[in-house]
Amino acid sequence: MFEAFIYHPEKGLQADATAQQVAEALKDPRALMWLDLTDLDDADVDLLTTVFNLHPLTVEDLIMPNARTKVEKFTDYMFLVMFALEPHGAGQRGKVKTLELDCCLGRNYLITCHTQPVMPLSVCKERVKKQSPVLLQGADMLLYSILDSCVDSYFPVISDFDNLVDEMSDELFRDPTQETLKKIYHLKNDVLSLRRTIGPQADVISLIQRGDFELISPSNTIYFRNIYDNLIRLNDIVGTSREIITGAMEAYVSVVSNRLNEIMKTLTVITTIMMPLTLIASIYGMNFKHMPELDHPLGYYSVLGFMVLVGILMVAYFKRKSWF
Repeated sequence: MFEAFIYHPEKGLQADATAQQVAEALKDPRALMWLDLTDLDDADVDLLTTVFNLHPLTVEDLIMPNARTKVEKFTDYMFLVMFALEPHGAGQRGKVKTLELDCCLGRNYLITCHTQPVMPLSVCKERVKKQSPVLLQGADMLLYSILDSCVDSYFPVISDFDNLVDEMSDELFRDPTQETLKKIYHLKNDVLSLRRTIGPQADVISLIQRGDFELISPSNTIYFRNIYDNLIRLNDIVGTSREIITGAMEAYVSVVSNRLNEIMKTLTVITTIMMPLTLIASIYGMNFKHMPELDHPLGYYSVLGFMVLVGILMVAYFKRKSWF
């Protein structure tokens, strides 16, 4: 299934073009065509191989999902694999979903392919329907417009993720629980996924903005440099979040250890105070017949008072030493 846009300086914009119109426009060097493919079927594959003459490996990459970002140079076109980001939805704050976007850039055409709806593409389609000036600047600028919209959509996603990391840090030092540890673990996995997504894309865009591809006109490479700068910025933000999360895991262990130490210190103080009291009670609990204090009329009260005095003195000594 595909949606095609054909722009001609004399005929204007034609939306929802057919396969035959696409084939005719491809032969006209003055025409600019954007073919957006979703869920490739046999007819789409036939169009790509016979009309656009794409390499079988490229068609295979369009059909099968790719695990990494890449850019490849062919005789008549450039193949690019990028990823868009979007949040998972309600109830899954901080969870990020990656959407693969495959692009083939030719002299007068751009092919985009994806299996799921990509919001930045919808935004670009609306611009094209309004005959945005980008159509007058060539297929490479159309590619830039799409990639720029994709990268711009990263910022609110990364910002929300960054806020979640800050909230986790506050919770960590306020009242950490087992749920806090689970949050740290999930955030660690998410930040690794973000770095694996954003970092390689910056490397690929760096190759493009250096002018290594003839299909990107020298005057337009500076625009791709803007995308590269944004990706580097995003990667720095994610890198900072990663350092915070790594530090949070260490801090959690320290907080829990300190809490355990405080508990053990309190129990140790209580045990230490009780030891002499237990000793006194044990002495006077022995079953010897001749114990002078047993017959003394104030013996019971004297022993209790002595035990209280020992306890008070020990508490005062511990406080003076700041042991609790």
